[in-house]
Amino acid sequence: QNDFLDSRVTLLVNNDVHIGVAAPIKSLTEYFYKNADADEMLFIHKGTGTLRTLVGNIKFEYGDYLIIPRGMIYQIEFDSEDNRILYAESFHP
Repeated sequence: QNDFLDSRVTLLVNNDVHIGVAAPIKSLTEYFYKNADADEMLFIHKGTGTLRTLVGNIKFEYGDYLIIPRGMIYQIEFDSEDNRILYAESFHP
């Protein structure tokens, strides 16, 4: 449970959205990820880093929202090991 995907814990679920938290301690740099089923919203509660996508790199910090459209290929690189993220996956527009 070290990277962003492995550390996810889903808390609330319905037919349209999944909401959860993640506490990654290492960057998602060993592979790229694509969510083909849902748009993703990440709220950065703690930590800083870079969201790397095919359309560019986005620096983020505490308080930022990252919106990742369905089908976007990305990696998340964190600057430290102390990170907290609230995420939502939207399966319907």
